Amino acid sequence: MTHTNEIIERIETLEIKISFQDDLIEKLNLVLIEQQNDIRKLTYLLEKANNKIEDLQYSTQDATIQEPPPPHY
Repeated sequence: MTHTNEIIERIETLEIKISFQDDLIEKLNLVLIEQQNDIRKLTYLLEKANNKIEDLQYSTQDATIQEPPPPHY
């Protein structure tokens, strides 16, 4: 094999590897975008649940404050 053929073969090998790497990077990017969207959704749901819990705590506190004392007092 001549020196030129070896260089051409090495360049082709590198081009193939770069092509596979580009494909992998694109796939990883898509997965990352999906995960970011999932995290946003979960954060929203967690904040919503936290707000509901706080509302329930305040309504429970208000109910105990407004409750008249039992008849035996």
